[in-house]
Amino acid sequence: MKIFKCLLSAFLTLGGIANLEAGYVFKNGRFIHTQEIATQPMHVHYNLGVQAYNQENWHEAAKQFHIVTSNFSSSSWAQEALFFLGVANFQLEEFELANRAFTEYLSAHGCPEHFETAIEYKFAIAEKFREGARRHLLGTKQLPKWASGESLALQIYDEIIVAVPSLDIAAQALYSKGLYLWELKEFRESVESFQLLIRRFPKHELVPESYVAISQVYLDQSSAELQNPDILAFAEVNKRKFEKDFPGEERLLEVEANVVKIKEIYARGLFETGSFYERKGYPKAAAIYYQNTIAKFPGTQIAERCRKRLFALGACSDVKLATGKLNGTAEF
Repeated sequence: MKIFKCLLSAFLTLGGIANLEAGYVFKNGRFIHTQEIATQPMHVHYNLGVQAYNQENWHEAAKQFHIVTSNFSSSSWAQEALFFLGVANFQLEEFELANRAFTEYLSAHGCPEHFETAIEYKFAIAEKFREGARRHLLGTKQLPKWASGESLALQIYDEIIVAVPSLDIAAQALYSKGLYLWELKEFRESVESFQLLIRRFPKHELVPESYVAISQVYLDQSSAELQNPDILAFAEVNKRKFEKDFPGEERLLEVEANVVKIKEIYARGLFETGSFYERKGYPKAAAIYYQNTIAKFPGTQIAERCRKRLFALGACSDVKLATGKLNGTAEF
């Protein structure tokens, strides 16, 4: 019922927009609202936009620069207007429209004057979406901001990584992308983003943070994928690389702690299986799992619990493990 109401509301909203068709004209390959048609020469609208921009009257600035870009797109002034339009829309928290303007600005021929600043704004827009900002439905300002900005944020991060691969902001984009993918439970892609940052910017201040983040991602992934034994191995490799690249780094202790936590998680899985068999009246099967837990994860707290359960089972001196490698008295 809730989905139906949402769809109905959307259709009603779209219907309302359809009634506004009379307010639009087709010009320069696009539909333009009658309020956005140029009523004065281009330079007048441009100067009005600059005046509003300097006064931080963002609504008026956006209106005037939009008139310039919509009605005089072939003019060299239109390219500069795109940049200022992007800034005005950013200040108005119209982040999708701002990104669209900056993308058009950066796509123009030649080397835009505000190239690096536009890239910085695009990164800031991606960060806003990562923090929860919403997009207009269907990308039109007339519809409410109900859509997720997830895909656009990731797209912007990738654009920055490709456009300026050696600049500091690319490292920031890789780090933020890794954090966002981690938040979205895209564990493998998240680790890949952090690892790319480490390879491309080995001396960057975000590299130690990336090593720590990778260990945290593996910790979360281990809880979600209890049957995946590779995660522990990858976590230990990450710890060794961190120790090699940054010996003495204090955050290495956090990475080591996360590896121990992963071991506890896997040990708990074996222990709970053993407990299940014990409750069902199969002490020999339970002992197998308790012994295997001790053998694989000897330094964990769960291993100590396994020892206590084996002792409760009479030290299991008569139990032979299926592997033939351990017996019930091996740990006593």
